[in-house]
Amino acid sequence: MKSTQHGFTVMELMAALAVLAILVGLATPSLRQFSGNSRIAATSNSLLNALAVARSEALLRSMPISVCASTDAVTCRTSGRTDWSGGWIVFTDNSGTAGTLDSTDVLVQSWPAPGGGTSVSLNAASDYVQFDSRGMNNLGAAATLTTWFPGCKGNISSQIVVTVVGSPQATKIACP
Repeated sequence: MKSTQHGFTVMELMAALAVLAILVGLATPSLRQFSGNSRIAATSNSLLNALAVARSEALLRSMPISVCASTDAVTCRTSGRTDWSGGWIVFTDNSGTAGTLDSTDVLVQSWPAPGGGTSVSLNAASDYVQFDSRGMNNLGAAATLTTWFPGCKGNISSQIVVTVVGSPQATKIACP
C-alpha cells in the first residue's frame, strides 16, 4: 500500500519564504512614499480648510480674521512663527496687535499639528495670514504655505498660495 504525504518539504518552504521576503522588500519603499503622499495631502487639505473658514468668517462677521501658527491651540506661536508644523488657529483680529490673539479677539477654530513628521512653513510678508471684511488677503501680497515630509521625492510637496484677492490655490511642487 502506498501512503500519500501532504504538506511541503523544508526546501519548498524555504523557497516560498525567500520569494515572499523579496516581494516585501520591493513593496516597502513604495508604501513609505504612499504614506508620505497621504500625510502631505491631509495636511494640505487641513490648511485649505482653515483658510476657507477664516475667509468665510471674515465675510460673515465683516471684520478681519487671522490664521497663525500655534503649538497650544489657544495662542499664536511667539518664536519661529513661520514654522506651522505645530498646528494653527483661526481667530477674530479686529483690535489689538494684528496677527496676535489678544484678549479682545475670539478663537474661531484650532487645528492640531499634522502627524507623521509632516512639515509646514509660511513664506509671507508677515508671520500670519489675515482676511479683511471683504474676504481679501489683508497683507497686500501673496502668502505661501508649503507642506512636505523629510525624505520625500518628486513633485509631491504641496504649496498653497493665498492670492491678494484672498483665494487659496493649491499646487504640487518638487520636494525641498
